[in-house]
Amino acid sequence: MARGRHLLLASLLFIIDFARAKFQAGHLRIGGAKKENSWKYVSKFGYGLGEGRYGARVQLFVPKNIIHDAMIALNIYLDEDWDKVESTEVVCDRLSMSRQSRDIWVDHTGNWSQWVNGTLRQAVRPHIWYFVIHDCGNALQNFTHRLRFEIHFQQDDKSEFSIEMRWMLTMNVVCLLSFSVFVTFLYRRARKFFVESGVHPVVWTLAVAIGLQYLAQVSHTFHLWRYTGDGRGLKGLEVVSEILFMLSQVIQTSLLILIALGYTLLQSKIGELDLMIPMCFMVAVIHIMLVGFGKIQDDASYKYHENEGAVGWVLLSMRLLLYIWFLWAVRSTASEGGMRLQQFCRQFMVAGSLYFLAYPIIFFVTRQFAQYMQHGIMASGLMLMQMGSNIWLASLFLTKSDYFKVSTLNSSFLPGGARCGLDKEE
Repeated sequence: MARGRHLLLASLLFIIDFARAKFQAGHLRIGGAKKENSWKYVSKFGYGLGEGRYGARVQLFVPKNIIHDAMIALNIYLDEDWDKVESTEVVCDRLSMSRQSRDIWVDHTGNWSQWVNGTLRQAVRPHIWYFVIHDCGNALQNFTHRLRFEIHFQQDDKSEFSIEMRWMLTMNVVCLLSFSVFVTFLYRRARKFFVESGVHPVVWTLAVAIGLQYLAQVSHTFHLWRYTGDGRGLKGLEVVSEILFMLSQVIQTSLLILIALGYTLLQSKIGELDLMIPMCFMVAVIHIMLVGFGKIQDDASYKYHENEGAVGWVLLSMRLLLYIWFLWAVRSTASEGGMRLQQFCRQFMVAGSLYFLAYPIIFFVTRQFAQYMQHGIMASGLMLMQMGSNIWLASLFLTKSDYFKVSTLNSSFLPGGARCGLDKEE
């Protein structure tokens, strides 16, 4: 039995340490009369120090066959040159800026070509390399072809993700373990609090938000674990994890705005604030659409983290608009209450501002770092932001905090319970 466990452990270590390689596959349109179809970006990969490896192959997709084999090429560009490459309007003039080129023979019968392999060496610092397939020699003649391509990458030790993903699995495992400890503590604290004060809807809402975030963390960690084995992971699970993470943020954001508008502070029921529900639903739908749009462009040349490009700017704009709404709401609520409520609103506005402004700050700080560092900084920043908000809201709702003293959480939901704080309008 012990021998079997040792064998299983050795197998897992082999998978984790020696089979890590990014694998990218897809389709591209190349050739024909349009010059922009002569040169096509296919993927990128960040190599660390040492000698990294790559391999690529192509296959005819439409048409299924051609008269004779055709020679196209795989060109590779360094990140330091990439901006200049993209700014060169005549695409075939970009060939002179490539650091390496490999010929690829397209099989005329529609079979996969031979693997074209090569190496890239870094001695000073990590670099991101961009891979392009081109037909500037017009080998495919004067009509457009659609090709399948497969390309894989490995670091010097054959055991790493792309450089920007180097510590992602370890970081996510640590985060998941920490989150598990937090959820366990939160569950015990909530049970005790429910016995003393009853269950309030804001507590249930927070529980749902944290539950969604926990499921997102589990899903993303499992995706990364699978990625270490095949370089692909589970894309569906990755998308689900991002949607759940977004929904968790939307729920927490909506909860903060509801409280700022006076729910539990000036009135114990939603009442006139019921319009918030469809608005929150719309915000959630927009966020889900943004996740989907972002995944379509997952390996785009300009994308170095999940919130890069148009998706990141839209999220930034939405977060700032929601922040403006939050500020207006909390100030309006403070003006309708007494000194005690005004003091709490000031504290609530400061803490809420930190939450709403965390994403814009992370977004702009991330852009100041080298491209290969941006993914890790953005991911760790968002994890810390969400965990910080979880701890803050849990302490707000599940302790005898200032919020408890001025809100309807101060009213017992148990049979025979009596309100012990300020009266609220029903």
